Formats: sequence, C-alpha cells, structure tokens
Amino acid sequence: MYQLLLDSSNKFLSVGLSRDGKVLDKICYEAWQRQSEMMVTEIDNILKRNKVDKSELNAVVVGVGPGSYTGVRIGVTIAKTIAYALHIKLFAKSSLSLQKHRDFPTISVFNARSGRSYFGVYEGLKTIEKDCVVENEKVLEYIKAHPTYLVNGDTYQLGLESGSFDVIENLADLRDAQEVDPFKVVPVYLKDLLQ
Repeated sequence: MYQLLLDSSNKFLSVGLSRDGKVLDKICYEAWQRQSEMMVTEIDNILKRNKVDKSELNAVVVGVGPGSYTGVRIGVTIAKTIAYALHIKLFAKSSLSLQKHRDFPTISVFNARSGRSYFGVYEGLKTIEKDCVVENEKVLEYIKAHPTYLVNGDTYQLGLESGSFDVIENLADLRDAQEVDPFKVVPVYLKDLLQ
C-alpha cells in the first residue's frame, strides 16, 4: 500500500508518494499563492506517473501548519477530503518539523510577517522547542546561543541562508506523525501566540 504526502504551508507545493516509509516519487516547486490551482493536478500526475490507483493508497500525510493561512488550509482540506472519501488513515505533522535535518539539531523558521517568525527546534524525533511565533530578534538570539544547530526554512527575513532539507522525506517518516480523525484535524496557525 502507498502513502500520499502533501504540504502547501509555505511558498512551496510538495506532493510525494511513498511505500513503507520509502519515497518513490516527489514533486516540489515554488507555487506561492497558486497551491490551490496546482495541488490536485499534481496528485493526479504523481499517481499516474507511478501507475498507482487511488484505491491502493492506505494513508495521507499532511503538514498542518504553522505557515501561510491559505496554504495550510489548502493542504489540510485536500488531505481530509481524500482520507474521508477513500476511508484511509490521515496523519498530521508540524510543517516546521518538515524542514528538519534527520541527523542534526535544526532550528526551523517560516516568515510570520511583522518582524516575527514561526519557530520550532528539532533533533531527530525529539522536539526541543515547540512550534510558536517569536519576534525575529529572539530567533537570532537563539541561533547565536546554539551555533552548532542548523537553521532551515524561510530565513531571508533573518538575513541568513537556509540549510538543505527534504520536506517529502520528512513526511514519509511516520515515526513522529500523529494519526488524526479527518473530521477533527484543523490547521495550526499560531498567529496569536506571540512568545
């Protein structure tokens, strides 16, 4: 059985297909404010290209935020619809955690605008700092205090260059995913939770 992997929480559209935790194919490109136009088409493309019928899917894995308000809603809504329609499992993962490096502590950020960042810190399967919204000055202080940590994601607002990461590989690893009821999963925004 196959797993469909989805994330549209930031400027990139990510669609993948995995089997038993191994990524078979992926599509990832910048689609800022076009995710709603592209995601269903790319799901269809990846299934056709791999000759996988939707009846062969046993799970959908989706990044539930934080991130772009519209982008998060698109990914979550499509994942919920597929899981409900096909009667398959739905797994939710933090969109920030999708930027982590598997082998090194990682500070993960998205631009939350107004001088703030969505911020989370991960090491392997462990969450060091829970997802939150932090003023950019505090993020830079944290980075300075942890010079051996990687910094990944939307880092331009911090004046930094992002390290490399693979959203689809992180979606395929279900060890830190939470199975959720399609009727109860909601996007995670965090916008009003300034730390």
